[in-house]
Amino acid sequence: MSKTTLTYQVSFNTPAFLGNAEQQAQWRTPPFKAMLRQWWRVVKAADVGYDHRRLLALENELFGSAGDDDSGGRSKVQLRLSGWDIGTLAELPRMATHPHPEVKDRQTGQLRPIGTGVYLGFGPVTTQGSRKAIAPDGPAFAFKLRIPTTEAPAIQKAIQLAAWFGTLGSRSRNAWGSLHIEGDGVLGWGELCDSKLAEQSPPRTLTAALGDRLASDWPHAIGLCADGRPAVWRVVAGSTLKEGKTAYVGFDNWRQVMEQLAALKIGFRTQFKLSSGAPHSRVEDRHVLAYPVTNHGLAGLPNARLASQMRFKVAKAKDGKYFGLITHLPCAMPHAFFERSSVRPPEIKDQIAIWQQVHEFLNTQAPTLLNRIRKG
Repeated sequence: MSKTTLTYQVSFNTPAFLGNAEQQAQWRTPPFKAMLRQWWRVVKAADVGYDHRRLLALENELFGSAGDDDSGGRSKVQLRLSGWDIGTLAELPRMATHPHPEVKDRQTGQLRPIGTGVYLGFGPVTTQGSRKAIAPDGPAFAFKLRIPTTEAPAIQKAIQLAAWFGTLGSRSRNAWGSLHIEGDGVLGWGELCDSKLAEQSPPRTLTAALGDRLASDWPHAIGLCADGRPAVWRVVAGSTLKEGKTAYVGFDNWRQVMEQLAALKIGFRTQFKLSSGAPHSRVEDRHVLAYPVTNHGLAGLPNARLASQMRFKVAKAKDGKYFGLITHLPCAMPHAFFERSSVRPPEIKDQIAIWQQVHEFLNTQAPTLLNRIRKG
């Protein structure tokens, strides 16, 4: 079998909470392989008609699977990092606070701001400090893949999606562990646009992404807004006129991007008001976005978890400026999530309406703060 070797340089734009067996921050290959599989599914899903059974068979054949019978097999993807260094970032730098319309001081009852780091990183980040992390903007590591030559086009597309949207580690959907990838034809942040994105994987409408019986409850494509364009937004620091055209300005550091991402997340979540009386006997609109919701659990689901479909990323441009990305990978609330509860999932049409409100919130922000990626 003919083999191809692909070589990339990888680093982080934001602190990464990767953990080894001792919960130390450390560069490790398993998270990279898991991320590669995730974006490979987005690349390949359309080829199998979004049939998760066929996709799983192809994935196991390529990436390997554990099993005692003939169904198990070794991975055909060999992955290597040039280093396994331990992260040394023991304390996050100070980040701004933001007002939250539902967080009150317990003694005074007055609204109080919340810290960006805690809001986006609760778990590895608390009001007392944070876990050790891999520091951003450190030396890049070589990331090598040896794969069957016939699989190279799909893997390269998956790497391109990871370069644009990929994050690793705890709370990575909130932009912690934002990856920076260069090498072997990878397009940079500035080249992300509708046409280039469609070359990697065809986006899907909300109706198709949530309504297809086989593809409904797993992330398989980047979503589309009502105007038929990808549900991908750029977070910017402002704009200027350059040769008669609008040029968007980046942030000086990653912290400023995270602060804006936190403010936007507070905004699109709290637009959905919650009724009183937890545990709730029915799914509230905000539960669709992610679960759990503080002080608003669902009956019979105290320990359930539902990850956010909105993916945050901090990107770094060639000029050293930082930008944010918000991307929607739509899928329905999984039926398996409700197995231990009498609560039932909302109708697909109702879930679609909720996500359309999120899109509308983002689309109506000032363009000097948030705007869609270019068409081409």
